[in-house]
Amino acid sequence: MKISFDYDGTLSTAKGTEMAKEFIAKGKEVYIISARHLKVGMINKAQSLGIPVSRVYATGSNKAKIEKIQSLGIEEHYDNNKDVIDILNQLGINGKLFNN
Repeated sequence: MKISFDYDGTLSTAKGTEMAKEFIAKGKEVYIISARHLKVGMINKAQSLGIPVSRVYATGSNKAKIEKIQSLGIEEHYDNNKDVIDILNQLGINGKLFNN
């Protein structure tokens, strides 16, 4: 199963990091897909979790992020942007829950 996380406000939170660790421990293929322009700031987190750099994407916009999620065949995507969640429909899971 392919699962992706937005970075800022989602994977960058303690809850998001713990969820990613749990998915990885269960053998899930975890990706980081962000609307950031550069993936440099996300590499350390990916490496600390054991996510290959090849599965880290900085797409530059939410539109491109959605297209990347769809093209990779991601089955669940965690994000704190409601518009992204709404567009992804059943694939999108609201990452705002991570801030509780």
